[in-house]
Amino acid sequence: MTFFRAVSLATALVPILLFVGIAAGAYRFKSLKKQYRFLLLYLGICFLTDISSRIFGEIYNNNLVFIVIFSLLELLFFTVFYQVCLFKKKDMPSIILTIAATLYISWEVYILANATPKEFQSYAKVICSFIIIMMSITLFFEKIDSEQQDNSILKLNSAFVIYFSLNLILFLPINFLINVASMVKYYFWFANFLLTLLFYAFLSREIWRNGSTRKQLQSGS
Repeated sequence: MTFFRAVSLATALVPILLFVGIAAGAYRFKSLKKQYRFLLLYLGICFLTDISSRIFGEIYNNNLVFIVIFSLLELLFFTVFYQVCLFKKKDMPSIILTIAATLYISWEVYILANATPKEFQSYAKVICSFIIIMMSITLFFEKIDSEQQDNSILKLNSAFVIYFSLNLILFLPINFLINVASMVKYYFWFANFLLTLLFYAFLSREIWRNGSTRKQLQSGS
C-alpha cells in the first residue's frame, strides 16, 4: 500500500470522530454550558461539510471549492462564537474584519466553483485562520485585565491559537501544494490531517467532560 493510499483511507477517521463527538455531545446536551453547545454546533458544521465534500468529489472529481466554503463557515462561526460566548462586549475590529473577509471569500467561492486544480488559487483558509488568531489574542488581553479567570475558557482559547496558527502555516503554500508533482505535498496534507484529527478529538473530549462534570454537579445538588 502506498503512502498516498494509506493517507486517503485514514481520512475516513475524520467523519467517524466527528460523528462520535456529536453523538456524545448530544447525549450530554442538557448539561452543557453555552460555549460547549456552540462547539457541538461547530462539530456538526465540520461533519456536514466533510460528508458533502466527499460526495461532491466523487461526483465531480474535484472538491477543492469546499476548502473555501468551509473557511467561510468556520470564520462566521468563530466570529459569532467569540462575540456571543467569550468576549465581554462586542469586538468591532474583528466584526469589521469578518465582514470584509466574508465578502472576499464569497467572491472566491463564486470564481472557484468550477475551477480545475491548476486554476485553483485561494487565500480563504489563511485569512480565516488569521482573523480567528486575532480574536484569540484579543481575548487573552481581555482576560489579563479580568479579576476572575475561567480556566476552561483559557484552555479552549489556547487550543484555538495553536490549531489555527499551525493551520495558517500549513495552508500558506496551498496553491503550490495542489499542483506540485513532488511527493512532499502528501506529507503536508498528512500533517494537516493529523492536526485536524487532534483538534476534533480535543473538542469532543472537552464537550464530553463539560457535560459529565455539570451533570454530576446537578445530580449532587
